[in-house]
Amino acid sequence: MPRTEHTILIDAPIDRVFGVITDYERYPEFLPDIKATRVLARESGVAVVRFELELIMRVTYTLRLREEPPAALSWTLEDAKMIAENNGGWQLEAEGAKTRATYALEVKLRGLIPKSVSTRLLGTTLPETLERFRERCRAQV
Repeated sequence: MPRTEHTILIDAPIDRVFGVITDYERYPEFLPDIKATRVLARESGVAVVRFELELIMRVTYTLRLREEPPAALSWTLEDAKMIAENNGGWQLEAEGAKTRATYALEVKLRGLIPKSVSTRLLGTTLPETLERFRERCRAQV
């Protein structure tokens, strides 16, 4: 799947947005495709997190996330059976009491994974996911 990038404006301050996007263990509360998360390690601005995702089929993968509060989060793939590459990140920019958030993602699947999985990820799931982050940040008052 080629690299994709989306930008949204979130009606919340940058510190709150950064807090929501780095609270990995709470993702299943507001992202229905994520069934479970587990922080395996976290120190010196780096978190290693295992995600269990349901997109037509169940996929488990581990990311190494580099946190640069309050303006950036980037990740690379640490481990996965069905994913060959997963790189991406968030860039946050304060605009008064709001935050401009840019989300970038590049995923390459292994083997004979149905194209419908990557199509769904880009076409439907990614915009819905960003909207759920926006709503979560507004709700965290």
